[in-house]
Amino acid sequence: MSSQPNHFDLICDAILHAASHDLPSSIEPQHSLIEDLGYDSLTISVLALELESRLGRPVLLSRWVEAVDDPSGLTVQSLCEYLEHV
Repeated sequence: MSSQPNHFDLICDAILHAASHDLPSSIEPQHSLIEDLGYDSLTISVLALELESRLGRPVLLSRWVEAVDDPSGLTVQSLCEYLEHV
């Protein structure tokens, strides 16, 4: 996977482009997409499309969302880890 771009930077870029509202000036790995970044189900769907465009492959975020019991667990870090293993 060393030829892949840094997932954190790629994900932060996609997060910024998917949001239709203002986000913090700095996105941190521990930020929850729901609680800290104000994402909802529609914005997560837009994020999936943004990630597909950047990665050049389908990105299904439903498994990532289903893997957590608490929405606060949908963090930037957990998304990075999910994308590295799918």
